[in-house]
Amino acid sequence: MRLVVLYLHVVGAVAPFADAASRARPLTWTAIGIVVLSGFYNVTQLRDLARVMESGAGLMLAAKFILVILAVALTSQRDFAQITLLKAAVTSGGDPGKALRTIARLDRTVLVLALVMIYLGLAISRS
Repeated sequence: MRLVVLYLHVVGAVAPFADAASRARPLTWTAIGIVVLSGFYNVTQLRDLARVMESGAGLMLAAKFILVILAVALTSQRDFAQITLLKAAVTSGGDPGKALRTIARLDRTVLVLALVMIYLGLAISRS
């Protein structure tokens, strides 16, 4: 069971970024939900929490939580602000360039954050 949850956690973290090109909001937010929920489950499965905190994994876990919050905030900005601006620019015949550049920058930033989060998650699970 633990391996299945860890697998869903890692795959769920990667899925939003593989699907970013098609801008599939429902799939992206479902994957984010899977990552967050399976991540909380994985934390409950850490053996001795005191040992985890002493080993330095507690600091990595705190960093990962902060990065998750940041990634969700950036993804929200992308999906609910920038895509709205992009649609408005396209509909009105305006220049979509600024919104597209911002969306691309947000996507790259979230991808880097995801890679760091995956690394931290794997490091925590091995501590």
